[in-house]
Amino acid sequence: MAMAWALLRSTHPGPSFAVAALAAILSWGFGVGLIPAVLVVLSVLLNQFSVGLSNDAIDAPRDQEAKRSDKPVAAGDISRAGVWAWAIIFAMVSLTLAGLIHPGVLISQAVFLLAGWFYNAGLKSTVYSALAYAVGFGALPAIISYAAHPAAFPPWWSVVIAAGLGIAAHFGNVVPDREDDAAQGVRGLPQRLPARVAAGVLTGMIIVMAGVLVQGAGTQAFPASLPSAAVAVMVAVAGGVWALSRPQSRWAFWASIVASLVLAAGLTGSVLLAG
Repeated sequence: MAMAWALLRSTHPGPSFAVAALAAILSWGFGVGLIPAVLVVLSVLLNQFSVGLSNDAIDAPRDQEAKRSDKPVAAGDISRAGVWAWAIIFAMVSLTLAGLIHPGVLISQAVFLLAGWFYNAGLKSTVYSALAYAVGFGALPAIISYAAHPAAFPPWWSVVIAAGLGIAAHFGNVVPDREDDAAQGVRGLPQRLPARVAAGVLTGMIIVMAGVLVQGAGTQAFPASLPSAAVAVMVAVAGGVWALSRPQSRWAFWASIVASLVLAAGLTGSVLLAG
């Protein structure tokens, strides 16, 4: 039981379940059937579990050096080899489930998975760190739309919104860890920017994506797009202010997650109205 708990903690369960919830919301909007939707959500969840585990496995030496007691591998609660094994298992099961639905789901899921793995493997320490989030999350609407009937590429604005929200989540996740990252030599795009600029990008990206939703979905979707855009902007501004006043807090990251789910709900309603 203790090892199972350690494994779950290494999957980064909070963000993983949040992304799975995002997939569930989008599945409803794109009219995905019940069984394909369940398979899609489970596939996305295992994808994110695999990415989270690979992160802890790759970062284990740095986490041990920093004495990160919150990291199960660094704390000795689970072996690094065990985490690697489960990361690979979850990745293979995720792709297998995706392949059962549609080739487009498999390809999009592979893009999402590889973006996360490449980020963990080294992109997070480069100026291109945000690119991994943009590409990975940009593939999420395609995962969903290819599971629908008829299978098709999603609307361009849904891809842009997902990519932008991925970048916002990246900046929100990094803001409280800037000092630890600098000490460990992790210098992705958010770490290279001043704290105020990074917080501004976090807020600004969500505001821009709210605008893309309203513009892209069209006037017929205003009943869904306008309220969700307004709420997401308010949450984003609150998160940005929080990031500036309490840079060590993770509330800015969770504000970006909440804003993303709100926009996802608005996107779902907009797709239904636009259709």
